[in-house]
Amino acid sequence: MSAGTKWVIASISLGALVLIAAIVASWPLARFMLEPGRQLKSYYTPSQSMRPTLEVNDRIMPRAVRPGDLARGTVILFRIADQVRVTRIAAIAGDRIAMQDGIVFLNGKPIAQRPVEQLQPAEFGRQEQHLIEQFPGEAKPHLILDSGPGPGDNVAEVIVPVGHLFLLGDNRDNSADSRYPREGYGIGMVPERNVFGVADFIPWSPKRGVIARPLDATDGDAK
Repeated sequence: MSAGTKWVIASISLGALVLIAAIVASWPLARFMLEPGRQLKSYYTPSQSMRPTLEVNDRIMPRAVRPGDLARGTVILFRIADQVRVTRIAAIAGDRIAMQDGIVFLNGKPIAQRPVEQLQPAEFGRQEQHLIEQFPGEAKPHLILDSGPGPGDNVAEVIVPVGHLFLLGDNRDNSADSRYPREGYGIGMVPERNVFGVADFIPWSPKRGVIARPLDATDGDAK
């Protein structure tokens, strides 16, 4: 076999390996993008309201809402006041929900929160702590961020009306969610008809430097 022939064979082999590596690396992204109901338009998170699940500027490629999606624990995209927002469902129609000292009470029962790390220094001299929380019916726990006592830690009990959802940001002390009325820069209880997508896939997370990850694959994933 001539040297030229060996060089051609080596080049073809190297090219095949590069192609295989590219296919393997892109498979997670392709798998989610080809899923039925996947919306090819991406959105980004402009605020810290969903930390640590979503960081600022994380890209979200939602999928269409399916029957049963509007359940406690689901992270949804919805429209309100000509804006697109992303938040987690905490309570559904008919639920009674309240908060006492930062603990969510659903239908009279407290939702346990378990710390997963020591308090860490944060902006403005406050301290942050990751907590594990899981709503009734939620498939797996999620992480929330607690920055100590705040104005949204205590909320009087309300009943979620038919066709509406009560939403809570994972960054509990830095989220304008259903705890606050729309005239108070919150969102109030959101009509189900405003929901247009489920946030289950992050094609790009600039802060984490990660391409193509499921929403629940967060740093320090809740166990």
